[in-house]
Amino acid sequence: MDKIQTIKERIFFFLEKKGIKKETFYKETGMSSSNFKGAALKSDLGVDKLAKILIVYPELKENENLIWLITSNGELNLHSNQGKDQPAAELQHEDTHEKLGDLLANLFAQYNTQDKSILFVQNQISRIEKKYDEAILQQNKYLEEILTLAKLVAK
Repeated sequence: MDKIQTIKERIFFFLEKKGIKKETFYKETGMSSSNFKGAALKSDLGVDKLAKILIVYPELKENENLIWLITSNGELNLHSNQGKDQPAAELQHEDTHEKLGDLLANLFAQYNTQDKSILFVQNQISRIEKKYDEAILQQNKYLEEILTLAKLVAK
């Protein structure tokens, strides 16, 4: 199977495999279809939206499914792990919640860092544009002075 590029595309793959209509997904999660169309399909999914999806579709919280959903590593496993004894299942459930929290915290930290980096670059670009505009104005003044002097010399 080819790697699916974005979390949103992996969510659609999950829905297809489960036979869940997109409209049902939008209704159950309270999300707008516009977040999953066109260019928005390639954009990142917010941590709050991802958390909502994991609440509505708890099978995605299973360790291997969560790793697949967030990183695209591994494969989606839709087979239920029924038959395990209850204490082991509870420990795995707690472990999964802890890992989910860690993954979401790391994801949020990465987005936060990227946002700060983008803001820094935008500020640098603005400063460079301002200096460029000032240099062009100064250059135009010099050209006007040269033309004025050239006209005086020509007379």
